[in-house]
Amino acid sequence: MPNSVPGLPNPQSFDVRATGVVLDRVTGLMWQRVVGAQQFTFADAKQHCTDLSLAGFDDWRLPSRLELVSIVDNSRIQPAINVAAFPDTPSDWFWTATPVGGNAEAAWYVYFYFGYPQAELVSNQFSVRCVRTAESRTRAATHYDVGSETVRDRGTGLIWQRTITQKPLSFEEAQTYCAAVELDGRGGFRAPSLPELLTLVDERAVDAPKIDREAFPDTPAEAFWSSSYFGGIAGQSWQVYFDRGNGLYGLPSSLFRVRCVKASP
Repeated sequence: MPNSVPGLPNPQSFDVRATGVVLDRVTGLMWQRVVGAQQFTFADAKQHCTDLSLAGFDDWRLPSRLELVSIVDNSRIQPAINVAAFPDTPSDWFWTATPVGGNAEAAWYVYFYFGYPQAELVSNQFSVRCVRTAESRTRAATHYDVGSETVRDRGTGLIWQRTITQKPLSFEEAQTYCAAVELDGRGGFRAPSLPELLTLVDERAVDAPKIDREAFPDTPAEAFWSSSYFGGIAGQSWQVYFDRGNGLYGLPSSLFRVRCVKASP
């Protein structure tokens, strides 16, 4: 059941033929399809997934921030997920396995009411959706090919603008700017979707900005526009804050930075 999310280089595509699980054809990840109402602390969430036996597999684990963001559908809210593939998903906070850089007492979660990541104390109790690696598609530790004006992410296949305009723009101005920009002598760029922009967040970074500073030098610890509307409807638009690494939504008239992107040919 393919589900196209505007701006993604590879539209979401889920296989639900196996009982109790969802296979993501794009990432090779297998997900727990239906989750219970029970909530867990961060430590208990990891143990819960370790102890899970489902569909004949016992190698389940708590997903990373990047993995859990990959099943967010920002074209809808309450919940921000494909409800055909993941029925009865609560519009709730879901733990990831990713700790906050420099803070052992906090970890990342994804809020599926709206569909964005945030960090919170590990003592909180949140929901859990476990995952396993069905097909190995490991992302290399050094995963960027850095050019003079662009950076290619080997894992996602996205080509990013390396340095950004110094002028903050409105949402519409950001879309227009990216459509017209040429980098390394080529066009075809656009403003990134929220899930795409979230892949640039470096959760290991202790200080802001939370991004690979060698690949993306002089990045300000500020908000950057995505191309995604809140709930898929014009009126509120998503941005990512690289001082903390979380996503928020606001008025399209606000002035933020933009980093343009395109898919590899």
